[in-house]
Order: sequence, then structure tokens, then C-alpha cells
Amino acid sequence: MQPTETQIRRLARVSRDRLGNPRLLKAPDGYPDSLALCIIDAIQSPGVTYATVKKVVARYRAHRTAQGGDAEKDGAVALLGTFHDLGSAETWARAIGNDSRTSTEPDAPLKAVAIEAAATAISDIEVYSAADLREVALYPDLTVTVQAVWTGIAGQRSGVSWRYLLMLAGVPGVKPDRMIIRFVASALSLEPAAVGPEFAVDAIEATAAALDVSPTDLDHAAWRWQRAR
Repeated sequence: MQPTETQIRRLARVSRDRLGNPRLLKAPDGYPDSLALCIIDAIQSPGVTYATVKKVVARYRAHRTAQGGDAEKDGAVALLGTFHDLGSAETWARAIGNDSRTSTEPDAPLKAVAIEAAATAISDIEVYSAADLREVALYPDLTVTVQAVWTGIAGQRSGVSWRYLLMLAGVPGVKPDRMIIRFVASALSLEPAAVGPEFAVDAIEATAAALDVSPTDLDHAAWRWQRAR
């Protein structure tokens, strides 16, 4: 189901009321030169407070600095090198990551395992850098191929982290997590269960166009507003 024109006008009005001047909306820059940090953030984020993700990113940066590297420029291969240096995903989780798992299932793998698997999978198809990922996004057929590889990783099937990965790399978009779904639902007087991820994406993207702002900026502002409720 696509959002109607009436719903888009309403969401635009609510967004102005809740978020202020659309021209002042600005999302963080992400990691335009570091596919490694994009992968880490995208996989660590679901289901946790963002403060815990920031700690993992900080530990990765510190680890790479101690190695004489630069986390801000790391690609997938450099990320894999940290797993090799530490010996295993489990050791990586203790030294850099945390004990977060890819789902609430008792036997779900650590997110560190998914990070290693994702870096391996996309480097195997020659996506090595954030610039490579931005180029992928220019070609729909190639995007579908890389997305399929990503969503084949444990815990990534929904596609939410895939959208977030692209956003972190600098591709404008929307991450339809529970905060965005709740924002759209409340603005349109709907139950969250009635708002699917694709509907939320279409609604935020259309509203961003109506407000003449980047969907990434509107997504971030809506996410912050909803998180504070």
C-alpha cells in the first residue's frame, strides 16, 4: 500500500510542527570514507541503544590507531584484518564489540560474527569501500545483487540494516526501524502494526520531497524526536 497524497500532506504538516524548520534538519555525516565503520554501525545498531554502538565504534577506532591504521579510511579488507589479528569473531567481540546477538533466539550468533560475515561477503563480490557502495547504488540491478548478499547474513534479512548501511555510506535514504514506523503511525493516527517498513520508507521519502529536504535528514530528525518520547 502506497501513502496517499492526503497522508503525505498530513505527514509534512506534522513534521514541520514536531521537527521545526525543515531547512535546519541535518543528519550526521556517517562514514563516507570508511566501509568498515558503516558495516559495524549498521549491524551493531538494531535492537540496542545507540550509546552502545558508539562504544563499539570508539573501540574499533582505538584498536586501529594502536595498529597504526586509520579507521576513518578502512574498507572491508581492513576490517577483516582486525578479525584475523584477534583470532576469531568471539575474541573480536570481547576486545572491540560486545555480547549483542543478531536476534533474541537463544542460539543466535554474535553480531561480531555477522560483521565478519558481511565484510567477507561483500568483499568477495568486489565491494571494498564506501565509494564502491555508493557506486553500487547508482545501478538498480547491481544494488539488488549486493543487497541479496547482505540480507543473507544472519540477522539482516529484514533489509533495515541494508538501508542503514547505504545511508551511513552517504546514499540518501530511510531506515524503517521501530522509531520511524512509530513516527509515521502517530502522525497519521495509525497503529504501528498497520505501518509496514516499505510504507514508512515511501511516506518519509515523499514527505522529504514535499519539504525539499534530504530523506536522510528527515529520517534522522524523526528518529530523534520519536526516541525522546
